[in-house]
Amino acid sequence: MSGTRPVTRADIAAGLRRLGVSLGDHLLVHSSLSSFGSVEGGADAVVDALLDVVGPQGTVMMPSFESSDSVFDPATSETALGAVPAALWKRPGALRSPHPLASVAAIGGKASWLIEGHVDAVTAHGEGTPYHKLADIGGKVVLLGVDQDRSTFLHTAEAMAQLPYLRPQEGSYRDADGRVVQKIWQLFPGPHRSFIGLQAWLEERGLTRKTAIGTCVAQAMECRALLDALLARLRSEPGLFLTDNPNLPDGIWQRAAVHAAEVGRESFTLAADSRSTGNTIEAVIRTLAVNGIRDVLLSFVGGIPWSTIEAPWRKWYLQGLALAGVTVRGIRLPGLESDKAEKAVSLAREAGTDTLIVPSTVAAAGVMAAASFGVRILYENTGIGGIDAVRLLESPAIAGGQVALAFDPLGFLAAGENPFLTTYSRTRIRLHTSLLYLSDGYPSGERSMLGEGLAEVAELVSMLRASRYSGLLVLQSPSPELFDENASRFRSLLRTLGRPV
Repeated sequence: MSGTRPVTRADIAAGLRRLGVSLGDHLLVHSSLSSFGSVEGGADAVVDALLDVVGPQGTVMMPSFESSDSVFDPATSETALGAVPAALWKRPGALRSPHPLASVAAIGGKASWLIEGHVDAVTAHGEGTPYHKLADIGGKVVLLGVDQDRSTFLHTAEAMAQLPYLRPQEGSYRDADGRVVQKIWQLFPGPHRSFIGLQAWLEERGLTRKTAIGTCVAQAMECRALLDALLARLRSEPGLFLTDNPNLPDGIWQRAAVHAAEVGRESFTLAADSRSTGNTIEAVIRTLAVNGIRDVLLSFVGGIPWSTIEAPWRKWYLQGLALAGVTVRGIRLPGLESDKAEKAVSLAREAGTDTLIVPSTVAAAGVMAAASFGVRILYENTGIGGIDAVRLLESPAIAGGQVALAFDPLGFLAAGENPFLTTYSRTRIRLHTSLLYLSDGYPSGERSMLGEGLAEVAELVSMLRASRYSGLLVLQSPSPELFDENASRFRSLLRTLGRPV
């Protein structure tokens, strides 16, 4: 800055001491040389100041990756992380890990131990890596003129928590014998996260200290305290580091991975009703993907019952679902006559499912005709109460068949019952339920968002979880436009019910 004297090596050392850095400390440093304004002696002066403060028994370590070389060579590959890391790794006596994705360079008493075995670790940032080792020896993270988004150590928390959006990543490096080695590391972070959102929380918790060195805002954090605090939060907030921007592609798939992992711990299978997720198959696929749902119940697409969609279109839709990794869990039919049972069964087999859902008004003859082909039939309660539904399911006409219940809370509301307090609690219907629709609303048939109607969905889900229910939960919504919000409400419900066993 014009008119401001250059920052000196002594100024930087004094600032580091104000942060609590002292002799014998082991540091992971992220830096921006330009943040100081003008530095007398440039990048080397910053490195010198760091070494002055920690002394010969301490260690200064910096990330040294982001090389443009297709094969990372620790002896020659440049780093795009700034002038200060470049100055450090080129110094005589500096050691550098050959990791192509997460290399570090270090000087000092623990440099060799920290770097040793980095490429042999399962992950780039977790256990056995220099980043995790630093926490084991009471190291510190120092940020010089950069924010939390530059803090590679935060990836250590992600790896240790095994966050569901982390993915395998491949890289190539040249080993000490000059051989090119290609390897895949697990749990590697994707490009976009929102680490800057942690800053206020870190300050409130006293996990960081800050000072100014010239125009540089510097801060230091204890690695172990930082890691422990983050892991405690990540156990209940796996999306802690994710952006809230709904239009950022990286954030969309990362958050979907978190959603899928949350539900994946449950004993039940969560599916979505195609009628609630979109008016086109492309919209259905996108809605499922955004919400981390990988299973679908085919009822309607574009307002047309699945059973009346022409065969070429059905096959096209099914191909799209398969390519998107979506599993069809059942097909809902408006009716089922005995002479059309074989055609209904062929629809199920075409979609790769063994389940057909039909209204409870369908005659037993049609149900048993379809069941004779080996498919499972679920009666959806339509115009009947719980006692009559149980009588139907236990009637001699369908005894021995693969017949169970698709429990529709709105159907029981329309029949004048409280779906949980009356239907579920006072009849044997729980013994026959293989599917529960997650839909809320009123006896009139009007649908509402989850938690706003009278369908007692929370109570039903809670009781099913208490018995490790292994059937289907099918999420619905008043309209496709409201599905994302309804899915969010269901995830919130699960969190309030605690972690599954």
